[in-house]
Amino acid sequence: MRKILVIARHEFIATVTRKGYIFAVVGMPLFFLVIAAIPMIVETSGDGSSKERGAVAVIDRAGVVDFGLAAEVIEQVGATSDASSSLEPKKGLQLIPYEDLDRALADLQRRRIQACYVIESDYMTTGKVSVYVRDEGLFSRLNPKGERELYALLRASLVKGRVPEPMLQRVLRPVNLTSMKVSERGHVQPSESEWSEVTKLIGPFGMFILLTMAIFFSSGYLLQGMAEDKQNRVIEILFSSVTPEQLLAGKIIGLGAAGLLQVTFYALVLLIPSMVLVVTVQVGIGQILLSLVYFGLGYLLFASLMAGTGILGSTVQESNQLAAVWTISSMVPLFVLGPISESPHSALARGFSYFPLTAPVTMLLRISLTTVPVIDILVSVGSLIVGIFLAVRGAAKVFRAASLMYGKRPGLSEILRWLREA
Repeated sequence: MRKILVIARHEFIATVTRKGYIFAVVGMPLFFLVIAAIPMIVETSGDGSSKERGAVAVIDRAGVVDFGLAAEVIEQVGATSDASSSLEPKKGLQLIPYEDLDRALADLQRRRIQACYVIESDYMTTGKVSVYVRDEGLFSRLNPKGERELYALLRASLVKGRVPEPMLQRVLRPVNLTSMKVSERGHVQPSESEWSEVTKLIGPFGMFILLTMAIFFSSGYLLQGMAEDKQNRVIEILFSSVTPEQLLAGKIIGLGAAGLLQVTFYALVLLIPSMVLVVTVQVGIGQILLSLVYFGLGYLLFASLMAGTGILGSTVQESNQLAAVWTISSMVPLFVLGPISESPHSALARGFSYFPLTAPVTMLLRISLTTVPVIDILVSVGSLIVGIFLAVRGAAKVFRAASLMYGKRPGLSEILRWLREA
């Protein structure tokens, strides 16, 4: 064990002190922060009057709008949208009457208003309404500010005084919807809001992202370190004092720790500030613990597989090409994300949960969508443990045989023969 720790310590220190590693750890978060800051800088670099961007101008040439209903209409439209999405309502929207189109367009250009609606004088016979928005690219006209509120205000203004008060309220808010959901087993219960459903994905899905990043970064360091040692024939010297199993274990621990350190730094810099903004996150302790279990087991499995595969190549590029099969294998559940999310207890979802290569990602997705049966958790964890044992044992055999081969890549028959050897 002491030799393994010595190797792990050496590999870890040698990796984290490289200029390329330091640049990747510090430079990439800074790059993404700059990219994220650019829209904010552009947003705030305009006219100071842009603080009133929640205002929308309405020019009523037909004389049909009752602006006294505007506040109630905006509140009712916001309540209707919030009932379905549970997102924080967009506050500060105002429908402001304007008399002169030129003045409205000038305010639009100065960003004092976000849009200008003109209700034409023949509205009652043609229903014609013109909208003016700033030309801000391809998507500037897709969703003009205040469109839904104006339509609701027009409906309410047209029927006010012509129908009883209860009917006017139904015009303002036609539906008070209660959403229910029926599970695969026939259980009926109130449906949670879309936002609540999304927040449940944050913990497990965050672990999935971290697992993918850990596999990517750690495998890169593993493959690079092994290929360099093989090319420089350092392995021949190392084998004089340690066994292939000890060398393999030390490299997995040391280089894997360097990759995990990089992932942890990214998580602290990028993920935690984002999660602080989401004050309504609902993630159970059980979900977090299970996510950590599958993260750890998944990392050990793929690190062992990539270590055994990477030693087969004669160059770093060749090793990366060979090990790409494991990265692709870990992503297979994402290709069937739709069927798994629709039926998280289906035979497909359970089958992927039991197969070691797809178990980590599949289970991270399933526990974010539903309550997974205990038997599925036990079987998937057991299969991962067995897979890790076989991967480490097979990687050690391949490592022992292939590490001293130079000039050619072993064929499939040779690899199978190495795996069959005691």
